[in-house]
Amino acid sequence: MLIGITMQLAYGQQTSEKLFSFGVLADIQYADADKKGKRDYRNSLSKLENCITEFNKHELSFVVSLGDVIDKDYESFDKPLAILDKSKAKVYNIIGNHEYAIVDQYKGEVKKRLNNKKGYFEFEMGNLVFLVVDGTDLSMLAYAKDSEKYKEGLAELEEIKKAGGNNAYDWNGGIGDEQFSWLEKRLEKAESKNKKVVLFCHWPLLPENGTQLWNNKKVLDLIEGKKSVVAWVSGHHHAGGYEKVNGIHHLTMKGMVEATKETSCGIMDVFTDKLMLKGLGDQPDQTLSF
Repeated sequence: MLIGITMQLAYGQQTSEKLFSFGVLADIQYADADKKGKRDYRNSLSKLENCITEFNKHELSFVVSLGDVIDKDYESFDKPLAILDKSKAKVYNIIGNHEYAIVDQYKGEVKKRLNNKKGYFEFEMGNLVFLVVDGTDLSMLAYAKDSEKYKEGLAELEEIKKAGGNNAYDWNGGIGDEQFSWLEKRLEKAESKNKKVVLFCHWPLLPENGTQLWNNKKVLDLIEGKKSVVAWVSGHHHAGGYEKVNGIHHLTMKGMVEATKETSCGIMDVFTDKLMLKGLGDQPDQTLSF
């Protein structure tokens, strides 16, 4: 059967042929620390091993880790990154807040360590454009306390507090002006070429449960005006979640660190008219039609 054709099912529904697949996971949050509440820090390594072992049984075009590879301490990166390196498919690391739960002297090394030197970038596959967004760009957590960027993040946080925002926490962050301009241009380019767009970020935009990006409304105003945008896929909120608003799917992956089963991750099958997530372990299935 040729890629891209449509096949008729016995019960009368139609589905397009699968084009490619990728793996997705969130919030490994490893640390050499005892379990606290639902967060099983040490055992996240075995859950990650199970995830990568399963991923390697499939033909995946790439794997996305949606941030918070570690919980704290720069040396914590060693073990989870070594497991991610076992992936047969290329791994894209999104920057999360816990990446910066380290001493200031190492904060400048984080992006290089995760092979994500700028924090945000794009790549394409078939008719899909994937945009990786950096929610630590406008924040306090990613910068030394005596830096101008830290002061800029602090000022933003104070404004959110004054406005009564329920996401006014220093473990949240936002998108700075330069990155926002980049995002606008990438979306306009995708629109002009009739491409579909999937965005990855550690922080969700919706629901507004306190874990959303600081400037989520500004980003929503931008993407909801674009026919190209299919989905915003995130982590950060360990319970996970899903909703569809104004034609855009907002999918939050469950946090691996809180998995009660052998793992929590998923394989996303890409079709001409939908994305189909096959959940593994704690992660439920989800279909994102477009």
